[in-house]
Amino acid sequence: MEIKSLNKNTMIAEACCGEGDISKKSELTEQEHTQLRAAKIKVEWLKKMIPKGLSAKFAYEGEEEVGFIEYMPIELSNFHKGKGLYIINCMVAPHTLPWGGPHRERIPGCGSTLVQAMIKDVQGKCKGIVTPFGFAYTEDMKGFFAKLGFEEFENDGLTMLIRKFEDVKLPSPIHYKQKYQFRQVSGKVIVDIFWSSKCPADPYTLVNLQEVCNELSNNNLILNEFCVDEREALEKYGIAGGTYVNGKFPWSTYGPLEKEEIRETLEKILGVK
Repeated sequence: MEIKSLNKNTMIAEACCGEGDISKKSELTEQEHTQLRAAKIKVEWLKKMIPKGLSAKFAYEGEEEVGFIEYMPIELSNFHKGKGLYIINCMVAPHTLPWGGPHRERIPGCGSTLVQAMIKDVQGKCKGIVTPFGFAYTEDMKGFFAKLGFEEFENDGLTMLIRKFEDVKLPSPIHYKQKYQFRQVSGKVIVDIFWSSKCPADPYTLVNLQEVCNELSNNNLILNEFCVDEREALEKYGIAGGTYVNGKFPWSTYGPLEKEEIRETLEKILGVK
């Protein structure tokens, strides 16, 4: 297994969320076309964040990218108050996926090798590393990271894991109050999407939503797009993400939405046969 760093050659592989650089495929499915468009949005975010301190490590077996870990100074986080720490944004490697998901044969040691490569990279640059429970690497996040020197902490209602290199003040959460107020327009169906470039799942939904709304554009449909990459946008709207129709969330999950699911929901609301 070879570990590589984040650069212009590895960006698209990360932005494809563990699927490798699908732009190199000779033929793409409709979903892969959408995935690639979403990945390019994530790449632009990476280009903006790298000069500020964001980095990543990638695990390769031969020419195939099989996993990555992305991390950045916690001062860049929109959801945490902290100083002198790095925070893990995401980690993908073949393991036990909590949601079931597509099967990928587990590669023993891949996850721990990525974490160790990150530790080696940031040690000396910070006082420690924190990670949320919120990304879906494995069902037992606490157990996995405990083997690598992380321990659980709670501070001001925030529960995370930390690997300390030296004494450091624990981070606390940033709370946003919802300020956005849905406004009905007579005779119109209003679709509001709040999305971030940080995870390709949001741009994936955005691209699908744009295409379906374009298909149904003659049916009194209005699409409002709100990018919440910046803290100022989060403070203005108070919504971190989600797609709403007439002020309500009609889907069963906040994960990436496929065109069929979007189309079926909107056609039902619009009364389109």
